[in-house]
Amino acid sequence: MNRKRKLSHKINYIAYVASSIDGRIAKSNQSGTDWTSKEDWNFFQKSISKFDAVVVGHNTYKVAENWLKKRRTIVFTSRYSFLKSIDSVTFLNPAHVNFLNFIHEANFKKIAILGGPKVYTFFLENKMLDELFVTIEPYIFINGVPMFSGDRFHKYRFILQSVKKLNKRSTILLHYKNGN
Repeated sequence: MNRKRKLSHKINYIAYVASSIDGRIAKSNQSGTDWTSKEDWNFFQKSISKFDAVVVGHNTYKVAENWLKKRRTIVFTSRYSFLKSIDSVTFLNPAHVNFLNFIHEANFKKIAILGGPKVYTFFLENKMLDELFVTIEPYIFINGVPMFSGDRFHKYRFILQSVKKLNKRSTILLHYKNGN
């Protein structure tokens, strides 16, 4: 009875993405977000403090490892077929470990999704992406890491909740809710 109650609590999954105008989130898998504005960083820092845990991919973890070690972090990786925890960081392969069971057993209620493309796509395809905050920085990269990845066409509907100009250099923040 107690276990059933634990598995039924609602979990909110909210993604945060910094993007160029053409939807690129980084120059390469090993590059960071040093091209984003301080206003985006300030918004992100203020928002992230309200979450039980953050989820990132292995490349994102490697780029921001020092910052991520300071909070409860779940790293999606294909390097393990089991859970591996080191202090506040848990490594898991969602192909081998039931992510939902892990989250429910940890009693998390609010999860921030911080990328990269495979992580964003995992939550989108599994209907676990409730909200999406996208900061659009006024750049076009042409090449680089896309926001989402996949080899099949899918269409997901999101509803715009707000648009906010973050600075005089034309950085904007879009807030969407899942429309499905």
